Amino acid sequence: MPKLELDNVLILFVSTLKSAKLYDEGHPLLKSNLKRLLGVINNSVEEDNEFSLAVKNWYIYIMGERIRIHALNFTYVKTVLDMFKNKNIGGFVVKDKLEATQLLTFLRILYTEGLKKEHIEKKISDAGLSEKINILPLIQKGEILDPKQRVKTVYFETIGLVKNIAMTKDMKKMRTKLSVGVYYLIDTLKTSEQLLLGLTVVKNYDNYLYNHSVNVAILSLSMGVRLGLKTSHLLALGQAALLHDVGMSTLPKEIVSKPSVLTPDEWDIIRQHPIRGAELLCELLGVTEESAPCIISVLEHQRNYDKSGYPEFIQMDKQSLLSRIIRICDFYDAVTTPRVYSPVPMTTSEALKHLIEGSGKLFDPVLVKYFVNLIGIYPIGTLVFLNTGEWGIVIGQSKSKENFDKPIVQVIKDASGNDIKPKVIDLAFSEKFIMKSDTPWKYGIDPAQYFI
Repeated sequence: MPKLELDNVLILFVSTLKSAKLYDEGHPLLKSNLKRLLGVINNSVEEDNEFSLAVKNWYIYIMGERIRIHALNFTYVKTVLDMFKNKNIGGFVVKDKLEATQLLTFLRILYTEGLKKEHIEKKISDAGLSEKINILPLIQKGEILDPKQRVKTVYFETIGLVKNIAMTKDMKKMRTKLSVGVYYLIDTLKTSEQLLLGLTVVKNYDNYLYNHSVNVAILSLSMGVRLGLKTSHLLALGQAALLHDVGMSTLPKEIVSKPSVLTPDEWDIIRQHPIRGAELLCELLGVTEESAPCIISVLEHQRNYDKSGYPEFIQMDKQSLLSRIIRICDFYDAVTTPRVYSPVPMTTSEALKHLIEGSGKLFDPVLVKYFVNLIGIYPIGTLVFLNTGEWGIVIGQSKSKENFDKPIVQVIKDASGNDIKPKVIDLAFSEKFIMKSDTPWKYGIDPAQYFI
């Protein structure tokens, strides 16, 4: 099957499935979709002896050809992946030509709620279709079923995406990959927010620019989801957050990575990175009504709420909402990350204090409140000391607003500071409580080891 037709086949399959669910047999839309899909399947059976639609990892294969995911087909891809994985099936193979009524019967078996592989196979057999249709198993080589592993895969693949964009010489080729990468982050946040937020404690000296960019994107998108932003706005926010510092990749490495205090001239060069970043985004996304919010946010992300900051030539009445979100998340992740010139960063408490004290001046005061509510007063990755003397790393937040000071903690050391077998305690349901907190880096502890 020609590659150019794969998208159309996927869209037709999903559209026919939905119309079979919504309409009776005589509805013109259902009849039209069935006729077209039947033609595709039967032509494939006639030419290649079968028609197959299979899923593996996060990809869909039609007749063995992998569908390239992009912004326009992402919704259809996700619909199929979610449905098949919920039903514990890896796809299906049609081995003989079907009639319209047989195809409709099969589709209605597929969309029936609650059916798993064995139930689907029985219903196919009961309908007399087992000689024509085979259901594929979900567990295939390389399949990632563990939610934690899946979230880690999204996280590190996104770091790779930012790195590829920063290093590419052909920006236009990365346009689709950027959109798809952001959509995956959004989807992962909506299903596994705490797991993904936990990975923002991953800090990497060698890949600081890319690591930091992904952390800022996760924090920014988490705020955007909680603010109720529409998908189109979340896409722009994610794109801008992922690439807010991409302009740094164009500056001299000896200045960007300098381990000592920068000279005034060197600071002037660093202050060019929002402009350089905006220029790169113009090349990557094109200058359109849809891309404008993203480009403006990258240009503005070092401007403060009181209009100070840089670039100084920007004289807008009000920063965009997206850049105000990124400004907060960028500051928080940057100051809590160890750097060559500052191996022991701010504690999360110190960072939150700076955000609160800067409300109304450096940062949007309303958004600061949202941010504090998002990460809690003991953010994930914070080192805490309990009243028992035990040491612990915060790995999650209480679901109850009343227990904002009682996070979920993984105890890692006893009262004498000796390593112990880690154990998880939800302080909301324990008599133990936090006496004080600190940055784990001060004690030579990398919190990432408890999340990856």
